[in-house]
Amino acid sequence: MLDGLSIRKFEKEIEDIKRYRRRFYDNRSQVYDEIWLRDNMSKPEMDGFKHLVKIKKGEIVLDIATGTGIYLLEMAKDGALCYGIDISPKMLSQLKLKIKQRGLEDRIKEIRVGEADVLPYRDSFFDLVTCIGMLEYYPLEYAEIVLTEIRRVLKPNRRCFIDVVDPYNKENQSRDYLYKYNLGSLEDVVRKIGFTILEKNTAGRMIQYLLLNAEEI
Repeated sequence: MLDGLSIRKFEKEIEDIKRYRRRFYDNRSQVYDEIWLRDNMSKPEMDGFKHLVKIKKGEIVLDIATGTGIYLLEMAKDGALCYGIDISPKMLSQLKLKIKQRGLEDRIKEIRVGEADVLPYRDSFFDLVTCIGMLEYYPLEYAEIVLTEIRRVLKPNRRCFIDVVDPYNKENQSRDYLYKYNLGSLEDVVRKIGFTILEKNTAGRMIQYLLLNAEEI
């Protein structure tokens, strides 16, 4: 259990990471999609997502760290009613332009600036929550906070999709700024919170998980 000093140190560390990530993505918002398309790992990661997550028309979906909406817009095209939240206002500005360009205003219910550890939604609201390309920038203790919030806003017996970096991937190992979780420790956290692991998949540089919000007995 953390003492008061340790808690303050942890909170400062998290706030510093958030501040850096917000600035990082704001500065790259206009070129982010181009960078994503040039990355040869983007397609296998999207393919892995589509393999695990099969959208049902009318599902209410939350995409955490939605950014420019690459995954959010795919789910909207498949018939989901989508909410998106991200720490970067400028990334969301790009997303709003894309929503209009693609005529998906009726499928996108809300886009807002916010943080994953204090989701501004009521309990048991979503049929599916996704959190893609975010957790690798934060320590496992923070991931536990985020996953607890996800479970709060997710309906019982509904799904959650997350990804984390593959700790055995050589390219990931060379990137000191990534948190490379021990997968056993992550899976222990997932189960402790109350999720069941439905499927696990390696795609590109990532390990993808499809989780079920197991109803309490």
